[in-house]
Amino acid sequence: MKSVLFSLLIICSAWESFAQSDTDSSKIVLINKEMESLRNDNEALLNSLDLTNRTLNDLITDKKVSDETKWETIKSNINHSTQLYKVLSDDIIDLKSRLTDEDYQGFIKSLSSIQEGPLGFSFQDIIIESANKIVLFPTKTQMDRFIDISKSIISSPIIASIPFVSNAVSASSSILNIAYSSSLTDKKSDLGKLKTFEGELNRYISYYTTLDKANVLNQTSNSDRRVLLENLQLDLLAKLKKDAPKLNFTVSDRYDGETIDSYFNRILGSFNRDWSEKYLRDLERKFQNNRGETNYSALLQKEFDVKYYNNNVNGLVEISKKYLLYYDNFFEIANNYQFRIIEAVDLAKANGIIKSKKANGGDLSPNQVYEGIVKSLHDKKNARDNGIINSINIGELKQQIERVMDYKII
Repeated sequence: MKSVLFSLLIICSAWESFAQSDTDSSKIVLINKEMESLRNDNEALLNSLDLTNRTLNDLITDKKVSDETKWETIKSNINHSTQLYKVLSDDIIDLKSRLTDEDYQGFIKSLSSIQEGPLGFSFQDIIIESANKIVLFPTKTQMDRFIDISKSIISSPIIASIPFVSNAVSASSSILNIAYSSSLTDKKSDLGKLKTFEGELNRYISYYTTLDKANVLNQTSNSDRRVLLENLQLDLLAKLKKDAPKLNFTVSDRYDGETIDSYFNRILGSFNRDWSEKYLRDLERKFQNNRGETNYSALLQKEFDVKYYNNNVNGLVEISKKYLLYYDNFFEIANNYQFRIIEAVDLAKANGIIKSKKANGGDLSPNQVYEGIVKSLHDKKNARDNGIINSINIGELKQQIERVMDYKII
């Protein structure tokens, strides 16, 4: 408790100093949130200590926990569980929305472009330039015809519709097939040049293929994770529909066209700690005499639904712990995806396909371009990860789980 109070004082002091030197609103909001969180932690800790002291005193005095203390622990447990429903639901919705990130994955998509991207080359230009440099066909007419067909293939809506970087692989395969087919009808065709042309394209295709595998695996993983999170929501909803009526709360059905996220936000806007506190206060009044004294023994004997809710709150805790596993797994998969993307960029460097680029009035060498890409990948991923960490207060979820478990233990 002292450490929490000390932390609160430190935050308050930091806020006063900060307010004098900086007026950045986002930082002020962050500090206020931290202060509020510490106040809530301190209040919860004091309540927990109070209940623990009551329990110990009861055991020392009568060698059993009094009915009043039992009721207080049940109340605390139920009130914290209604908070846990909201925190968990918000965290699930937030993580679902974070499965894709426009800035980070938009940059990765630019690495996949068949047109000029961060690596400094346009694959469609490489195809044309390579064919001209090698003099793939003996006559100008054949060369012009081949180039026209290649451009048509590259700009084809069918090729463009292929997901990720497979369009580069598909385009090059189609162009190579045409080149080899043409050589079969031309006695003057040089198969050696065709092999050279194919080898040149493969330097690029191996990069695109490696990048493609990373993207496909990530897309599949994102789909799987979305299903897992939505299934978790369904588990949470089933738990809520089963237990909330024990507190005299009816969970209404979803509206037509209402998303499950909006549905949870609507339902848990009503089923919350304010609801549970009011309901439990009303229950106490039913068992009070004219002097305002509560008959806790009768309350515990007759209110079976409340005891049922309390005794089955572990199911909510287990769903919450499953979410924590999904949350940790998100970052593990994200790290693996990043590794695979950089592996593709490393291959591009090894194959010598990264080109020099003009930037800020100067020229960047291929190695500088490579280093800039890797740095951008790390920076954008870190920004995305930090955004998730700051948005999803996983510490608050863990605290709510611990508070429910604390009161179950007492």
